[in-house]
Amino acid sequence: MPLYRIVKSPWPFLALIIKTRAAFSPHGKVSSLLLPSYHTTIRTTVGVQTITRHSKTTSCISGSSSSRSTSSRMTVLRMQEDDSSFQDELVGKQKRVSMNLNDSNMLDISTTTAVEKHLDHQQKVFDEMSHFFGSEEATPPEVEPVLDYLVKKALVQCMQEKEGERVRVMDVACGAGALFSSYIKAAEELGVELDIRGIDLSPQMTKFAMQNSKELVEKYNGKHSIECYQAGDFVRFVMGMNSCKESVIGFDYGRSNSAEDDVREKFDVCVMNACFGNFLDLDSAVTAASTCLKVGGVFVISHPLGSSFVEKLHVENSATVPHCLPTQNRLVEMFTHQPLVLMSYEEKANVVLVDKSSEVRTLYYASAKKMPYRMLRTIIRLRGTVDEGYGRGGKKLGFPTANLPSSLFVDALEDVPTGVYMGYAVIEPSTSTTTGDKTSKKGRGVIHKAVVNVGYSPTFDGSENKEKIVEAHLIVEKGAMEGDFYGETMRLALSGFLRPEMKFPSFPALIQAITNDVQTAKDSLDVHPYVKFAELDPFLHRSEEEWIGGSGGNEVASYEFESSLIFSARLGL
Repeated sequence: MPLYRIVKSPWPFLALIIKTRAAFSPHGKVSSLLLPSYHTTIRTTVGVQTITRHSKTTSCISGSSSSRSTSSRMTVLRMQEDDSSFQDELVGKQKRVSMNLNDSNMLDISTTTAVEKHLDHQQKVFDEMSHFFGSEEATPPEVEPVLDYLVKKALVQCMQEKEGERVRVMDVACGAGALFSSYIKAAEELGVELDIRGIDLSPQMTKFAMQNSKELVEKYNGKHSIECYQAGDFVRFVMGMNSCKESVIGFDYGRSNSAEDDVREKFDVCVMNACFGNFLDLDSAVTAASTCLKVGGVFVISHPLGSSFVEKLHVENSATVPHCLPTQNRLVEMFTHQPLVLMSYEEKANVVLVDKSSEVRTLYYASAKKMPYRMLRTIIRLRGTVDEGYGRGGKKLGFPTANLPSSLFVDALEDVPTGVYMGYAVIEPSTSTTTGDKTSKKGRGVIHKAVVNVGYSPTFDGSENKEKIVEAHLIVEKGAMEGDFYGETMRLALSGFLRPEMKFPSFPALIQAITNDVQTAKDSLDVHPYVKFAELDPFLHRSEEEWIGGSGGNEVASYEFESSLIFSARLGL
């Protein structure tokens, strides 16, 4: 049975490294827990723990360097359940080591400096300790089944909508490549080929991951590919910024960067194993994860030791472990304004062991599916007179639109991100100029689903909109709307976001994208909470009454912005 080999430390007080990534790293490094300076042999399991001590160092008995022997994400103590004081001692020692390296608490994420300091600290720590994590240390066999379980579950979930395609994996905080062998083992069992991309904050750790990946790829004759990015921070790599601020649509999409084409919307699964609690800004981490995924892709947060272990580390040293792992309810809250829907949540699982028996283990596994839409942080309500616009929607694209120029609303739309939204529209019944009574053509006073572009129509090169325009395509059945509605008053309530506005290479590509947008909106607006917004919003139902938005405007044109959470609470949702 593989045993742990003690490695002499350059630090006098360090006799043993207990490798558990959540203890130290913000973006995927194995953390260090320190034991008293005696030689120790350790065997590990999750949940039930025992410790065996020997008077001298024991040799490492392990497989080749392409196995976890060179890239173990962790080696943890196996102690008896009532030996919590010993675990507390380890956490305390880890805290003291961390404080020697970082004497300030950097939980204020409102400044870029705080994030940069946090990242700089982590990189220095794991560059310094990389020779430990890249050495030939065995991973106890009791831990391997847990890692295998987590990885296989992630692959199975992301393969539900894929047939015969290679699966692209983003391994966030890959360290020395600890999960690479688990990915390939699961892929061989499932009969799928993998393209794995790992990213790590520490260049030194990445070197070990590259060596590990090279040996694995050669072992399987190039059937699977593994590439390690020496890109540093995952959020900056994907988003082009350290922290994604709140916006109308949820969170900033970030600016373009050299890696954008290679990572945005390209992966089938994004795995954050044993590192999520160490991100300084969780919302930014989730935003980056969802941004790198394809629609239908799976985002996984996992930890082989479970949430209680991370909680201990957080309580003792929040500077290095800023957060506990989120509860199920907290995850639902975090995903509210992300294009993510929770799929599964586990804190215990029946894990198959090496001898094919099974055992219930404590762990942490949460997964979410990427959707083609997200709920807006701010509900946008607009009322104004429909303008003729440029006449391009129906004539050139086959999708007639009702346009509201941004000038109707002064500067109200200046901070509304360009992009494609979804929501509901109502064309108000007209008022007779002779009798003053409300007259109604077919389709007026009726709530219609709508896909709405807010922007400048960049695909029309050389004839882009001169100002930001709100272009609404009402989704109606043939014959349900009588005539056009130029000059009539329209109400729009936008509640969901589909995608950023972009310049397409051709009109057929644009038409295909609009077709997809219309279908997505048609389907999505029938689900909670959007369908309730249509059923209960007085703005849409009282179209015969005069309405002036609470944010500005007059009886001709007005607007209103309301927090979607406040709106939901007001409706009792």
